[in-house]
Amino acid sequence: MTLVYLAVAWALGIWLSRWLWSLGVFGCAAPTEWVWGALMAAAAAGLALAWRRPRGRLPASMGLLLVLGALRFQLTPYTPCLTPDDLAFYNGDAQRPVRAAVTGVVLRPPEERDTRLRVRIEAESISLGQEEAPLPVRGRALFTVDRYPGLQHGDRVAVRGSLESPPIFEGFDYREYLARRNVHTLIQQPEVTVLERGAAQGFWHALYALRGEAQEVIARLLPEPEASLLTGILLGVESGIDPALYDQFNRTGVSHIIVISGFNITIVAGLMTAIFGRLLGPKRAFWPVVAGIVLYVLLVGADAVVVRAGLMGILVVWAAYLGRQSTAVISLFVAGFLMTLANPLTLWDVGFQLSFVATLSLIIFATPMSQRFEAALRPRLPAGSASTLIGFLNDALIVTLAATILTLPLIAYYFGRVSIVSPLTNLLVLPVQPPVMIWGGLAVIVGLPASLHPALETVLWPVARALALIPWLALTWTVAVVQRLAALPFASLEVKLGVVGLWSYFALIGLLMLSRRPSLPLVGAGLQRVKAALSSARLTSLAASLLVIAGSLLALSLHSQPDGRLHVHFLDLERGEAVLIVTPDGQQVLIDGGHSPTELLGELGRHIPFYDRTLELVVLTHAGDERVGGLVELAQRFGIEQVVQAPFPYPATAYESWLRTLRAEGIPIAPAETGGRVLLGHGVSLDVLHPGADPTLGRDGELKPEENSVVLRLSWGDTSFLLLGDASQATQDALASSGLIQPATVVKLPQGGRQAAFSQALLEAAQPQQAVVFVQKDDRFRQLAAPVEAAWRAVVGEDGWRRTDLAGTVSFSSDGRTVTIER
Repeated sequence: MTLVYLAVAWALGIWLSRWLWSLGVFGCAAPTEWVWGALMAAAAAGLALAWRRPRGRLPASMGLLLVLGALRFQLTPYTPCLTPDDLAFYNGDAQRPVRAAVTGVVLRPPEERDTRLRVRIEAESISLGQEEAPLPVRGRALFTVDRYPGLQHGDRVAVRGSLESPPIFEGFDYREYLARRNVHTLIQQPEVTVLERGAAQGFWHALYALRGEAQEVIARLLPEPEASLLTGILLGVESGIDPALYDQFNRTGVSHIIVISGFNITIVAGLMTAIFGRLLGPKRAFWPVVAGIVLYVLLVGADAVVVRAGLMGILVVWAAYLGRQSTAVISLFVAGFLMTLANPLTLWDVGFQLSFVATLSLIIFATPMSQRFEAALRPRLPAGSASTLIGFLNDALIVTLAATILTLPLIAYYFGRVSIVSPLTNLLVLPVQPPVMIWGGLAVIVGLPASLHPALETVLWPVARALALIPWLALTWTVAVVQRLAALPFASLEVKLGVVGLWSYFALIGLLMLSRRPSLPLVGAGLQRVKAALSSARLTSLAASLLVIAGSLLALSLHSQPDGRLHVHFLDLERGEAVLIVTPDGQQVLIDGGHSPTELLGELGRHIPFYDRTLELVVLTHAGDERVGGLVELAQRFGIEQVVQAPFPYPATAYESWLRTLRAEGIPIAPAETGGRVLLGHGVSLDVLHPGADPTLGRDGELKPEENSVVLRLSWGDTSFLLLGDASQATQDALASSGLIQPATVVKLPQGGRQAAFSQALLEAAQPQQAVVFVQKDDRFRQLAAPVEAAWRAVVGEDGWRRTDLAGTVSFSSDGRTVTIER
């Protein structure tokens, strides 16, 4: 375990150096070389003095590795020490853009993003002006261009555009993300000129050409989405996978099967060991197997996860070659040491962290869990089938659960969502993944030579098609399972876990593990006493009560999870109008707030989960008291991320109070103008149809709220909701004549159905299937006119007419194809 301790000290030194760098203790100017020399000398002297004492060797060695790790980060920090020889030295920003022409060579095959390409180049020179001579520079740049006519690996290009440092977004540091890939410059608005095709030849060009040909073979062998999935599984190219399908893999916790990981490397190493072992013998097979693993790692992109898995595979093969037993935990930490030696920033790579922790979790927990599982299950199964069934469940279920123990908090911390159905999904799809790798790989290998000559294609292509049937069946099953389980309302759960919660979880796991070792000095006896105390009856009852409460809260939260449908609730209020929209992924949009804050908050409490206190968007259709009155206290109860409202001020007490609240809370306000669109995810959009940029004034020159009311269309797939606000008849007629009113599934009537606000032209243009009108329960002002009701009923029918005074809150649900009423 000495290597493990040394690797931990090395990683701690890297982390400590970054922390001190962020505080300004370390930097490009300080400490100077003599400070580092003094630290190295002190660590080396301590090691020399402690070497004579066996107990002091390990702490002194760890101290030396700590200093070396800190120095390693100093040599490759997140923010490099720039000189005029570095491309990033010339970066500007959005306020002070630097226009320049950069010449360089495309590093890797560009990443395809639908109709765009993300291209990385190794810079060779920069020209800051038309007449200035190019300056030689080093560094990497990233830019995005149209997919066609396309760029390829090895092309020498000249890119003219604005040089900027990568931005830092809220919740995501894009600058650090690119720094881990040694990219410190973005080129915005790029104009690309290809100077030379295939300027970089040799090994990398041949390797990437082979990968491109393999992609073409897979595309010819399989339909979508199976082709893109197999491309991701075999070659590590995930850009062709449909984003919606990828999201379903994430929701069900099986995205690890469509990215290159230790699972893939294990299969590759096992196959090559078996093949070369039979052909050359166990000893002579070592170098071909190592070469095969290295080539595969390079072929699929050599990301942090793949490199870690490849290094572990090589260490295992090496141990077998030397005739020694490979200790998995030592191999894991040595692989991590080698990766951070090459690039210390890998320590903060999320993929590396998840891969490393998942492997460590398997090493620690898989065997004990399997033993307990087998001991509990074997007596209950027939003797003949016990071993087979236990082996199957161990591979498909226990391994997944073991890996989840330590990765679960990391997933919650980084992504804010954990999959509830992950164990079931893995149980159903993991057993068919080895055939995908093995038979899919064989089909590609057989299909590659087929393009060399028509005679070879005649012979080999039918064989490749036959071999591809097995991975096609396996992937079809995988997609079907993932789609069915992802559609469940409780497939995944949103979880917000901070740094304190993350480390508290790991600390608890560590204490539980240490409590099983009473022989440990100092802590062993104390943990045993704590364990004994926890077994008392009183604490057991308390723990049981806490479990019941936690279980109840979990059940409530699961019941409130997004179900993948669009929900639109026309809330039942005594006065005024309010519409709550819940998108398929759980975003919440409120349109207007009625007259009373108490009524509004009560209705929201019936439709919004108890733990969710965020409204992603609030829209105010006009500034009348019966629209804005209920919103005044909203910001005190909910976090509001964005407000959209008509851009025209209106002298009303409630409206002025609403504006003061928005300013005090720092909530951004965007104007609602014709042509504006808000994208709500999953293809759901909210379009503004009215008003325009200029206000409509009455004959007396006053601003009329009804003439400037916001009109919206909510669309998803084949369904739409036309929300007319309080639009006047003239406004509706103008919208109908302009062609902005298209057939709508549901229409919300304006002004409570008043005769003066009725537009026959709009009714004929919208041709709705359902109509909703807000009517006060006593309707003392008789807003809803009988002729208006009769006209709308004639179009939507008796089953399509909804009044809030009779039906209460009217709720609709849509799957993007049809709209149903929620009872």
